[in-house]
Amino acid sequence: MSTRSPRVLIIGEFGAGALGLYYARAFAALGWATTRYDMWAGYTRGGALAGSRVLRRLLRPALWALMAREAIALAGRAAPDLVLSTKAPFLGRGAVRARRRAAGAPVAMVYPDSPYGAYAMRADVLTVLAEFDRVYIWSRRLLERLHADGVTAAAYLPFAFDPTDYGADGPVARPECGRPHGIVFIGQRYDKREAWLAALRGLDVGVWGLGWEHSEVARSGAACVHGAAVLGAAAAAIYRGARVALNVLHADNLPAHNMRTFEIPPCRTVMLTETTEEIEAFFEPERACLTAADPGALRGQAERALADPALARAMAEGGARAARPHTYEARGRAIVADVVGTSRALAPGAGR
Repeated sequence: MSTRSPRVLIIGEFGAGALGLYYARAFAALGWATTRYDMWAGYTRGGALAGSRVLRRLLRPALWALMAREAIALAGRAAPDLVLSTKAPFLGRGAVRARRRAAGAPVAMVYPDSPYGAYAMRADVLTVLAEFDRVYIWSRRLLERLHADGVTAAAYLPFAFDPTDYGADGPVARPECGRPHGIVFIGQRYDKREAWLAALRGLDVGVWGLGWEHSEVARSGAACVHGAAVLGAAAAAIYRGARVALNVLHADNLPAHNMRTFEIPPCRTVMLTETTEEIEAFFEPERACLTAADPGALRGQAERALADPALARAMAEGGARAARPHTYEARGRAIVADVVGTSRALAPGAGR
C-alpha cells in the first residue's frame, strides 16, 4: 500500500525571481505535491490586463474578491496539508478563515515586505495577518513589533537562495554595452541608492533595474545604466561576471536584510553590502563579505576589492561557504517542522 505524498497549496507569484516560485521548487524537492494559485495570472486575468496598470487599479476591489473566491475553491479541491501564501494582499480576514475551512489544514504566510512599510497594500494588513496560523517575517525587529501589535503567531524566517538560479557555475552575462563591469548593482532606483552609487563615480559600475534611465547617475556617467530589470537566473549571470556586487538596502529592510543578501554570495562574487547587524550575523565582514556604513565607506571598500584580487577571491569564497546552508529547501523544511508537525496544536486563527 502506497503512502500519499504530502500536499501544499502555494499562493503567490511564480515568475523569475519570485518568492512563490522558490518555495514551490523547495517543497517539490522535499517530496511534496505542489499546487499553485498564480496571483499574477489572477490579477491580470491570464494576461488580458497585463498591459494596463491603471485599469488593474480601478478594478482592484472586484479582482481581489474574484481571486479570493478562486483561491478558496482551489483550497477545497486540492485538499492540501498546508496552505502557504507569499504576501497575497487580495486575501482579507474572511478569505483566510474560508481557506482554512476549505482546506482543513493550517494556513501560513511568508510575508516578504514590511507590514508597516510602503508596499503593504492593505490598511488592515495586521488584522489579516492575525488570522493566519503562522506568519513568517524576515526581520527580528519587525517580529517584535508584530508580537506587540497582536500578531502573536509571527515567527522569524530569513530569506534564502535557490541553487537552481544562484550558484558559482553557470553562464556569464554579456551586458548590452558589450563589456563586463567590475562592480554591478541590480535593483530599483531610490534616492538613497542613487546617493550611494554616485560615490562610485569614476569606477567601472554597471546598473540594472527600474527607474535608472533618467537618473543623475545615468546622466553624469557615474554608472553604465542598463534599463532592464533582471531577476533570478539572469541576475545570477550578471553577478558571476563581476568582481563586486553591491547591496544597498531599501529603508523598509533596515536594520535586517533583503533577498539579495543571500543571492549574491552563492555566485562566488564579492558582496559589498550596507552594514546591518543581521547581515553581519549571516556573513562575517572581512571573511564572507565587505561592508560599508555610508557612501564614502562604500567607495573605499570597492577600491580595495578592485585593487586586491586575493582579497576579492577570499571574500567571494567565504561568502559562498557562508551562504550554503541558507536555501529555500532548508526554509521549507523548517516550515514543515514548525507548522505541519504541530498542526494539531494550532488553534484556528492562532495569530490573534
